[in-house]
Amino acid sequence: MRKPIRFIFFYQFIITAFFLNSCNNLIPNAFWKNFESEYIVENISDQGPYGGHLAMHWKTKYNKTFNAEKIIAFAKENGWTFTGKENFNPKSMKDWKKNGKLIFPLTSQGFKPTFLDDNISKHFPRWINSNNIVYKFKTNFVTLEPGTDNSIEENGFIIINKEANEMSVYNLWGE
Repeated sequence: MRKPIRFIFFYQFIITAFFLNSCNNLIPNAFWKNFESEYIVENISDQGPYGGHLAMHWKTKYNKTFNAEKIIAFAKENGWTFTGKENFNPKSMKDWKKNGKLIFPLTSQGFKPTFLDDNISKHFPRWINSNNIVYKFKTNFVTLEPGTDNSIEENGFIIINKEANEMSVYNLWGE
């Protein structure tokens, strides 16, 4: 009688481990928690049945900690495809605000440096306010513009400041 009980616990353990691993794969950005985790200072994440968003921030006192090539390779290993980059300075980001708070202008219509307010950007606080580079990615998930059939594949973004001691990741997917 002890053998069947052991088998039941063994199978429960296997099923639980499989389920937990599968959940990580279903959340489009869960892998970012494993990147330089000792430097994560903010992690805002919300997943629902129809989509979700992520805003994470890393910070260290050591310059050149966040290497773009290493970060792009890590993103690629996890299904993100690098599509380009763009430089920004504080002057070019002066209008990236929502109700007086600094934001990263990611909307249901994509990354909009000229800022199109659709109330989604409030989920993306901006922590880096100095000269930086925004790296753009297509992810395995799409963003759907509510009320339309429009979809956006380029919905993952990484910002690294000039000193490479701060990094932020932003991702929006679903509807």
